Amino acid sequence: MILMLMMAVSMIAASTAVKAQSSTTMSLAAGDTIVNTGTSAKIIQVTGSPSGIAITAVLAKLSGTNGGTVGIYGSPDGTNYDLIGSTYSITTATAQSKTFYITAPLPSYIKILGTGTGTMSTVLTVKYRTTYYQPK
Repeated sequence: MILMLMMAVSMIAASTAVKAQSSTTMSLAAGDTIVNTGTSAKIIQVTGSPSGIAITAVLAKLSGTNGGTVGIYGSPDGTNYDLIGSTYSITTATAQSKTFYITAPLPSYIKILGTGTGTMSTVLTVKYRTTYYQPK
């Protein structure tokens, strides 16, 4: 009886696997610097059917006094976005990062939006990794 139970548990454990995924760093472009009360945004188009995504916003202060927020927004059409979860408050630190975790079902588009306050110049770099669970 115990042997059959152990076999059943091992068969269930062997029935799913995680497909290894590598992290992607989105390339920097014009507009990736949050200046004063301005914004900087990066958009990820989600393809396939990932079971989750981890998104890290890396903020590097160039000058001034950092302030504001970074938020993750989802959209089904790439036009109309809603906040997913809570925003992160940008501190006065020279370098900082925040990782956001989102589980399925994922929206078709994910926007990472940094909004500044005061007098500042801060670069927003975005890194992300999707995870896919697949049966063996």
